[in-house]
Amino acid sequence: MKRWQISESIMVGILLALSGGFMDAYSYINRGKVFANAETGNIILMTLKICEGKFLESVNYIIPILSFAIGVAICEIIKHRKEKINIIHWRQIIVVFEIVAFVFVAFLPQDMNQIANSIISMISGVQFATFPKVRGTAMATTMCTGNLKAGTQNMYRGIKTGDKSALEKGLYYYVCIFVFIIGTMVGYLFVRLWAEKAILFAAVAMLIIFLMMFREFEN
Repeated sequence: MKRWQISESIMVGILLALSGGFMDAYSYINRGKVFANAETGNIILMTLKICEGKFLESVNYIIPILSFAIGVAICEIIKHRKEKINIIHWRQIIVVFEIVAFVFVAFLPQDMNQIANSIISMISGVQFATFPKVRGTAMATTMCTGNLKAGTQNMYRGIKTGDKSALEKGLYYYVCIFVFIIGTMVGYLFVRLWAEKAILFAAVAMLIIFLMMFREFEN
């Protein structure tokens, strides 16, 4: 039986997809209708604001886009500094960074939504770059478009040729999308109950991942 790194395990993937859906719901509902993860949507909204001559409003979308890119860069910097630091893997360092950032956002008031969104987008970029695979399959846990394409391609290939591995990969993609939707629904409910503090749910999900990663592999 093949062994997988914990960072690529199904359980970690589920928690990441939950967190991904949750972040977008939180930022859109509670932080000024900005998508934390969907930078394609932010680019479109930014461009439309510019076309309408609303340059100041376009900044609300430019900042999350730049923050996402910064998050990816942070991941690469930490990754290439050192593969392991003592007993803690470089991914665990990034997860701790995410937890601290989520807790910080939870205590930002509504008049600091721009800062909150920029931090969440940065975390999204960090997560996207840090956890690129589930069981060896390239997969995004912070967005769905690529997963929908790859999942459909694999399911078609599996059904047409009888390739069980393609069917399995397709299933992974569709499960990730489904869990992302559940995360969005949870985000909606939690924001209604706890407003700004709802983002602590994502911090708890990342804490569980941090603890899980003390095990290096799973079967």
